[in-house]
Amino acid sequence: MGSEICADCGKQFRVDPETPRSICFRCHASGISFGFQQGREMWGQSTIKEQEREIIDSAKRDGREIEYVGNRWV
Repeated sequence: MGSEICADCGKQFRVDPETPRSICFRCHASGISFGFQQGREMWGQSTIKEQEREIIDSAKRDGREIEYVGNRWV
């Protein structure tokens, strides 16, 4: 195990000779984006189950009966 100085933050870190890198793990991990694949615009809004309950309650208030098509989206 050797040591190097990070090219981004300038701190000293240990380097494994088999997998050398020029930046420390902290800088490496901060460059990775742990984001959403989809649904970013819905974050913080009601969940799908809450939306389903709202639709069912709205239909009951209007005197309609909801029938499920199946377990998959159609």
